[in-house]
Amino acid sequence: MKIAFVSRSNAVRSIMAESVARRIFRELSMKVEVFSAGIEPAREVHPLTLKVLEEKGYPLRGLYPKPLSKIPYAKLDILITIGDAARDGCEFLLSHKRREGWFIEAPSESLDAFRRTREEIEEHLRDLLKL
Repeated sequence: MKIAFVSRSNAVRSIMAESVARRIFRELSMKVEVFSAGIEPAREVHPLTLKVLEEKGYPLRGLYPKPLSKIPYAKLDILITIGDAARDGCEFLLSHKRREGWFIEAPSESLDAFRRTREEIEEHLRDLLKL
């Protein structure tokens, strides 16, 4: 199975979702390829994103903002857009089997806000696994 998370910049929410999902699927021995991308990719991952992922031991290796062209969107099983910009920017991606829209607000510039975003992503992933 292939799953991708797309947000506006791929520097916070979709990168968090990629990292969290990779660990969760690995721990469950699920063979899932996880990707993330941005409609308008940032130059680098937000430092607070890396900090809150590291706090819980989520993998950081290979995390960097990527454009849509860097993910195999024609072969995706699940496409998850995070936020309105991603939803609107992915309208042309139609080949995936399933699509979800997660409306997770971009965090303010505080560590606690980034932690809340991480927790919200963890909750969405738990819900996704229930399906």
